[in-house]
Amino acid sequence: MKKTILLTFTLLLNFFYSSAQQINLKTDDLGLNISPSGQIIAMLNPKTGKNYLAVGEKAPLLRILTLNEWEDPAQATFNGKLNIITLNYANSKVSAEVKVIQKKTHLIFELIRLSVKDKVSAVTWGSYPTIIGQTIGEVVGVVRDGDFAIGLQSLNVKTIGGVLKNPEGADYSRGSVAISQPYGSSLQAFSLDRSKDRKITVWNQYPNMPVNAIPNETTIGSKIALFGCSENQVLSRIGVIELAEGLPHPLINGIWHKQSPETGRAYMISDFDESNIDSLLGYTKQAGLMSLYHESPFQSWGHFVLNPTSFPNGNDGMKVCVDKASKMGIRIGVHTLSNFINTNDPYVTPTPDKRLALTGSSVLTEDVTSSATEITVESDEYFKNIKPSTLHAVQIGEEIIRFREVTSKKPFKLLDCQRGAYGTKASAYQKGIEVGMMMDYPYNTLFTNFNLQQEIAGNLGRFFTETGVSQMDFDGHEGCLSSGEGDYGMQAFAEKVFKDTKHTLVNGTSRSSHYYWHICHYWNWGEPWYGGFRESQGDYRLENQPFLERNYMPNMLGWFLLSSTTTAEDIEWMMARAAGYNAGFALVARYKNLQKNPNTTQLLNLIKLWQEAYKRKIFSADQLTRLKNPENDFHLEKNNQDWKLYPFKKFKFEHAKQVLQPGQPTFSEWQFVNSNLEQPLNFTLTFMGKEGVIRNPWIELDGYFKLELPGEYEAGNSIVCNGTTIKIYNSKGGFKKEITLNQTIPSLKSGKHTIKFDCEFPDENELTNRFIIKTISTPEIIKNR
Repeated sequence: MKKTILLTFTLLLNFFYSSAQQINLKTDDLGLNISPSGQIIAMLNPKTGKNYLAVGEKAPLLRILTLNEWEDPAQATFNGKLNIITLNYANSKVSAEVKVIQKKTHLIFELIRLSVKDKVSAVTWGSYPTIIGQTIGEVVGVVRDGDFAIGLQSLNVKTIGGVLKNPEGADYSRGSVAISQPYGSSLQAFSLDRSKDRKITVWNQYPNMPVNAIPNETTIGSKIALFGCSENQVLSRIGVIELAEGLPHPLINGIWHKQSPETGRAYMISDFDESNIDSLLGYTKQAGLMSLYHESPFQSWGHFVLNPTSFPNGNDGMKVCVDKASKMGIRIGVHTLSNFINTNDPYVTPTPDKRLALTGSSVLTEDVTSSATEITVESDEYFKNIKPSTLHAVQIGEEIIRFREVTSKKPFKLLDCQRGAYGTKASAYQKGIEVGMMMDYPYNTLFTNFNLQQEIAGNLGRFFTETGVSQMDFDGHEGCLSSGEGDYGMQAFAEKVFKDTKHTLVNGTSRSSHYYWHICHYWNWGEPWYGGFRESQGDYRLENQPFLERNYMPNMLGWFLLSSTTTAEDIEWMMARAAGYNAGFALVARYKNLQKNPNTTQLLNLIKLWQEAYKRKIFSADQLTRLKNPENDFHLEKNNQDWKLYPFKKFKFEHAKQVLQPGQPTFSEWQFVNSNLEQPLNFTLTFMGKEGVIRNPWIELDGYFKLELPGEYEAGNSIVCNGTTIKIYNSKGGFKKEITLNQTIPSLKSGKHTIKFDCEFPDENELTNRFIIKTISTPEIIKNR
């Protein structure tokens, strides 16, 4: 009798806890209501009662993919005792169990069981539609409206923040955890079953590529957190979630890196070695920079053995450099390209690793001798996809062979084969042996499958731990797509490096992704190789700033190249932008250029001065706005009492070819007023256009001083005068030469001035001459704070 009563009570209790009713979940700052059909029907701010869910939009808690068809849940029941939501999917007859944990700060959802897991190839959390559309953090996964914010966080590597766009799970956009929608925004994440062998298109360029299974890597365990809070609490709330859920939570000097003043600091990229380390540390200290970062320290990528020319004592020599830097409060960093492998690395030569990435394979249809230059294969499928390949390399056994092309008709033959490439051994092979097309990159590098990729991440972590090196960039992070595992491959690689490094590893990237956001200290775009400070990806650098800000990342301006001819004007242009955005940057300053530039001391002192100014927040809101504008130039000084910010005023004029009567003067005449004190004549003359030349330009000041500049100048060239010298720069802002003058350039007195300009136009490609005079204004005094 007692057993019957107990059984009845248990059944009633289970019915009570497993009722097909609305499910109400909440934190202190977010209420989430789920319908009996498994759709979210309210996302509430419990303090105001406002519902942020977009009305009329589907909002499934969890969708599943079976037989290439997506399915929403048809029924949801909640076992309150076990905190499990059971979702039933009618078409596929699959049920899913989702563990729910309600905390004060966030809700946790974890997929813990699928009734028929082999049927489910992918799951997505959401998408969850909100009416918030003001600020959308597409990478961090937070949307906000100035008052309230709602966020989604992936809680492990297998859960990819974003929209599932392809079978590999790769997002080639900057981020899609949160995306703009007509109704406001949506939040979403996904997981893939990677436990089976697949054939998919990889990296948008390798169709039907075989991707090996990762054992036991299914959608089970996919896990997210949802939270709401006031907008000014978002960053601290994410920090709480990181600690509570075991996410990466790096510290710098005991402070979470997302809130540390050290995050986003500028650093120097150079070519230090064991012999010049003291000098380069001195330069780094003089400029007030965070770290000295080696641009190319390794003999090869993969095993990461240091170049013996620069580091004859290997890792011990690097550790000496690290110790010297540490005593000066400076970090040492190194550059590499994530999972790219050089062809001189032991993973390639003399015996290639079997885990190097192959885009696909076929088999030999004939025996091959060790000297054969034509190799017959059963299929041309992977060998004809030659466009993305620069090495044209295949792997047979322990040999790498390069070939020109594959024939288009049967019998398919690899032609002009170069045997025993990269120090491998040419051998004979029997019919039926596998031939694999290797994945490569134009840097003379090869790639990895997932297993080798993780081993390489471990190699990096071990190198950092052994040497104490504490900064790197995951440059080429997209190379991890070679594994065919999409963003999962990228996240797993970064997490492995992070976990295997036994000290703080300041790290950056040029490729944003959601889970890696927790590990990453900065995103730093903008390369210096295309031109001078102003010309090299200038717009791109500035366009990045709002993107960084809406994703709670420090402002960074990218890389700038300090050459032997870089001027103070260049440096102050860069530093004005850095001040306006409170931004870090990377200064590429090689030892030779630092020694050759006659103004190195002045330039480094200016960098330090400007950094001090904006870190101390001395500039007003109006000044910050003007400092952000790349059209504005400034000079900064400091004395014991205060700071002096000198704005420059610019007068812009243009001269084009004119069709006039014979004998009529063709020059242009302009007037302007120098309302400031007498100063050197500072101008820039740029020949605007895509192609063509002008000849023999001349400039006349106030009817008495004529400056003739004989010669031919190409489109894009610039002539720059600082009042004492005149220099010529190419279309990319690179220094060409200095013009020797036979006369002293007069100063520009206060008051009204007249400028005349003319040149010869020898061909049909007529250029416009842009002439800019720049005058320095009275300083704006800023009191020490």
